[in-house]
Amino acid sequence: MVSKNVGVWGGSHIGYKRENNEDQFLIKELREIIILAVADGIAGCAGGEVAAQTIIDVFQEYEFSKENLEKDLSMALLKAEKQILNKVKNNSSLEGMGTTATIAISYNNKIFWEHVGDSRLYLFHDKKIKQITTDHTFIQDLIDDSTLTLDQAKKHPLRNMLDQCVGCDEMEPDSGMFKIKKNDRLLLCSDGLTKHLSDLQIESILQIGSIQEAGQKLIKTALKMGGTDNVTVIVKEFKK
Repeated sequence: MVSKNVGVWGGSHIGYKRENNEDQFLIKELREIIILAVADGIAGCAGGEVAAQTIIDVFQEYEFSKENLEKDLSMALLKAEKQILNKVKNNSSLEGMGTTATIAISYNNKIFWEHVGDSRLYLFHDKKIKQITTDHTFIQDLIDDSTLTLDQAKKHPLRNMLDQCVGCDEMEPDSGMFKIKKNDRLLLCSDGLTKHLSDLQIESILQIGSIQEAGQKLIKTALKMGGTDNVTVIVKEFKK
């Protein structure tokens, strides 16, 4: 998916090990506002796809105001959570469903973001990437308190266990704002990318060619390195 007007490319692949693609993504232009979102339904849950699609539907339909972007971002995510919980209440077969949600809103050279789970938001600036979000995983907690090293975490049997999601018992979103500059790029992605590619590999690929070429190569490289999960990527470039 390419949006030439707003300089964004997005794509998703089911991977080689999954029966369904539980990843969903959104690219939406609303006047001067650009809304980007990645949602990854929890694998193994009957409603993973439903939960992820609910995130996308809410952010697609929500009326954002330039004057209240931070508040609107928070309210939209809470609305999505409420809808997911209501769907579970009305359909017992969806019990246990949940999803990650990583959303970035671009307006007036600023990025407003909100995040739950282990999908990620990166900023690519001056040929270097910076991970903006922090994974909400059991393993990340162990990394933060120095119980595990990064190398140990990559091999840990619980490395994919979330400690919060949209639809889980606990949801405490992280949020923030940062400014962007000319030629910066944003990357939103599901963990189907980051479980196979290191930050250095991602950084190297983001430097190549157009956003479409970079995005496609990110997905192809994740597939080449195993493709054990659905993989979803959005790349946004700022030309001015």
